[in-house]
Amino acid sequence: MMRRTGAFALVAGLLSLSACGSSGASGSHAPSTLEIWDMQQSSKDVGAAYKPIVEKFQKEHPGTKVKVTTFPYAQYRDKVLVAMKGGTGPDILALDQIWTSEFAAGGLITPLDDHIAKARNVKQKDFFTGAWDSNVYQGKTWGVPLNFDVWEQLYYNADLFRKAGLDPDKPPTTWDQWVADAKKLHHPPKQFGIALIGCKDEGSVVVTDSLMFSNSGGLADGDKIVFDSPENRAALEQYRTLSKSAPSGTAGVCEQDAVGQFTAGKAAMLLDGSWQQDTMRKSAKFDWRIAVPPAPEGKSFVGTLGGFNMAVSKKAGNADLAFDFIDELSTPENQKAVNSLIPALKSAGEEFVKAERKQPEAVLKTLENGRPRPLIPVYPKLSLIQQETIQSILGGTSPATALRDGADKMANALKQG
Repeated sequence: MMRRTGAFALVAGLLSLSACGSSGASGSHAPSTLEIWDMQQSSKDVGAAYKPIVEKFQKEHPGTKVKVTTFPYAQYRDKVLVAMKGGTGPDILALDQIWTSEFAAGGLITPLDDHIAKARNVKQKDFFTGAWDSNVYQGKTWGVPLNFDVWEQLYYNADLFRKAGLDPDKPPTTWDQWVADAKKLHHPPKQFGIALIGCKDEGSVVVTDSLMFSNSGGLADGDKIVFDSPENRAALEQYRTLSKSAPSGTAGVCEQDAVGQFTAGKAAMLLDGSWQQDTMRKSAKFDWRIAVPPAPEGKSFVGTLGGFNMAVSKKAGNADLAFDFIDELSTPENQKAVNSLIPALKSAGEEFVKAERKQPEAVLKTLENGRPRPLIPVYPKLSLIQQETIQSILGGTSPATALRDGADKMANALKQG
């Protein structure tokens, strides 16, 4: 989210939906051949879900052959970069939101504004705002949102709230209340106030981003690094304070570790996305609930968005035909069919949340207020620096010092490109 860190099952799938074999370089494709690469989102067979859409598209475009290949998330980015830089690869490709600017700046995908202006189904107003904005880089639109979600909601154990004398119908809404409640719920070594993601991966980035966004901070303003700011220092201080009510070793806790602490009943609160509700239904043997996470006094929570967008390769043999397929995919029915995440179309996404998620009003509120991570081509480098900054803070460095050092490294990374 984004990739949505750790939550996508790393199950490879390979499905050819036509009799055509590998067509080699996209530039050598026949105009009626489309190669599509997508990612596995969960245990759902994404390739099989495409099959009726592909069959309908081929009937409506006589002579067209469509091949869909799906990959595990962990392998996908490297595979697609190597293929496309080598002149091969797909005509249509799914991109994590945080990769879009990198592929655009590298000349690997084509802007879609002219296609969108003539589209039957793709209308900006029909998509969640944050999902659409994740495709806009340097004034051009480089993809069409397929799905998205947000880091995060506040999961909490209502039974432990009652036991601590807290009202489970009134979870914390401000940062001060949050810290106070975490302390009341913290009774080590058997019970802890909160489980926090802190390991060195994108999970710790999206969680701390949500704190920074909620305090009017962030990593970058356009091409300017604003990582070292009073707003971010306060946000990271809040994170460090909460970590004192978490089990020891937060610097090594990844998403599934934190989820395990919560479902085992050891941690009373957790920050995670709506996708984990499936896990909670299966594993949490207590009264679990969600809420919009707390924000600073007088401010509103702003979460970190993630998700996948569909783009057209610069070397697509027939860009018009490729966009036609993306347009066909952009109906509520088709987005629901191929997704196990929240569809990016508002109508389909709202229907999905109301049908599949507990307390859907809280989930929808976080989706509406969510914000994409910076659309900067060197974002992967900036993310690594942010991960190192978080590790430093959890190791005892003050947020002021860690952010100052991190901001300097980010500025250098931006200059080097």
